Amino acid sequence: MKRLKKFLVDGQKYIFDGEKVQIRFENECEGLVKETKTLNAHRTNYLKTICLVLNNSCNLGCEYCFANKGQYNKPNEQMSFETARQVIDSLVTEIRKNSGKEMSISFFGGEPLLSFELIKKIVDYIESYYSDYLVHYMITTNGTLITKEIAEFMEENKFDIMISIDGTQEQHDYYRKFLNGYGSYLKVLGGIANFQNPKILNARITITDINSDICSYIDSILDLGVGRITFAVDYNISEVAFQNFIISLKNLIEKYFKDIAKGKLYDITNFSRVIINLALNQRNLSHCNAGISYLAVSADGKYYRCPRFVGNEEFSLGNVKDEKSFNKKMEDFKERLSIPDKRNFHCNQCVYVYLCGGMCYHHSYMVSNYEFNTTPRECNERITIFEGIIKGLCQLSTKERRTLLLFYTNLWNLIRKGEQK
Repeated sequence: MKRLKKFLVDGQKYIFDGEKVQIRFENECEGLVKETKTLNAHRTNYLKTICLVLNNSCNLGCEYCFANKGQYNKPNEQMSFETARQVIDSLVTEIRKNSGKEMSISFFGGEPLLSFELIKKIVDYIESYYSDYLVHYMITTNGTLITKEIAEFMEENKFDIMISIDGTQEQHDYYRKFLNGYGSYLKVLGGIANFQNPKILNARITITDINSDICSYIDSILDLGVGRITFAVDYNISEVAFQNFIISLKNLIEKYFKDIAKGKLYDITNFSRVIINLALNQRNLSHCNAGISYLAVSADGKYYRCPRFVGNEEFSLGNVKDEKSFNKKMEDFKERLSIPDKRNFHCNQCVYVYLCGGMCYHHSYMVSNYEFNTTPRECNERITIFEGIIKGLCQLSTKERRTLLLFYTNLWNLIRKGEQK
């Protein structure tokens, strides 16, 4: 089927071709955003990324936490080094079968820095036994436990670091409190200050009833020196706050492209992911690669598609000692994704389906008890981003688009290689 949508931007007619994931002038075949050789698609069809849920413990008690304040359904469970080692060895076996030379290890919790000694031991094991692989380390942390030693370790090992920051101090401290009830904002700022180059940090915002006007405080987060921002909407946000968020999101997209035109460049990953897909004309079968090239492992050694499913036995893919089970379940899932009829009708008919890839499986499951359903709020948010990004790219000059892509490349090189290119 044809997936075409026309746009009028500054008097010029454009077409978004959903089949080719391409923007072009109405009367031309060639895409407006040309592929840049320095940018590569990182998605693969085999397992190469593991998220290790190191513990079911946290020093904060955030009310909106999907993981029951970091405890999941087994409070205080700790991953053993032996479990982590088995997972890594299995991951390398899978990568070798597919002639790969790259892998990613993500550290998660709870609060993963409560298990910093285990993190060091895992990194040392990988660097000792798999030094011939290009390894990317990632961590999602609340930022309150980052000392100079921890910051130096993560910078030395080129960690991709995501730190939770929910806006201004007042907004952040409303939900993100220590167990004694005190806010954590100032502690997070102290953690950020321990990095030599905070541009490598990714500030992760959870959108709630308290901070739905994201455009109003985005600069206050950038002023902390971080290079990237990622946002995600809390499932339980009120309808009034969500509608306010959509209005603010439209304003933020406009601001983003105005800043680009002024030469003020930064990475909002919710936007850059779409921009890169358009630059590469990349068709997505799924929104993320959970269950395909990415799996999470719980503290007790069970495989899941992602950390949000941890503890839900319906979505367990088996344990680290049973490779056949999780390999079969992964293959079954890939097969389901490859058959369009397995998706819901709305997604199949959408012009943006290959730019989007579909809804978050966990969000769909929580809303409707079926992982492939459309979640109206998420769909609304995605379409708002897609249409805003497409129009914004059309407004930029060729030079501005190239400058933006080069900025992304340099920033990501800085994070992954530790040097500016």
